[in-house]
Amino acid sequence: MMVNNAITIAGSRDITGDTARTLFEQHLSPFLSQGRKWILAGARGVDQWAIEWLLENSEACWIVVPYTRPKQARWVQPWFDEVERVVELQLPKRKNAYAFRNRYMVDLSQIVFGFWSGQGGGTIKTLKYALRQRREVHAIPASIST
Repeated sequence: MMVNNAITIAGSRDITGDTARTLFEQHLSPFLSQGRKWILAGARGVDQWAIEWLLENSEACWIVVPYTRPKQARWVQPWFDEVERVVELQLPKRKNAYAFRNRYMVDLSQIVFGFWSGQGGGTIKTLKYALRQRREVHAIPASIST
């Protein structure tokens, strides 16, 4: 199921807020104010900075969680009331739940942005999956320096 005009944002957890905001201004600003749905995972790092930035810009955000709302970290809970929708996948507690969630987000979207610091593999795996699904993909390298 693809959501009309949806964009997924994926990214590394070790990117600073200032770096993320600079990258969002450069790469995401042209997509604002177009009635899009922004689909995010709600993890630390790029996800949290993107949710904050998008809400400041009055954009419609969806957060996709692999389990249920109550099982998410305490710091993300207040955002559940600010975003347009929270998708609870209610997956079994398994290591691959996060990868499944990322693929689900790609499947909803027409465009996928990945902000990758070079650390970890979730963002790269998500971008590769998006390419296999013939989505428009934007892979943005990001510095993790403070």
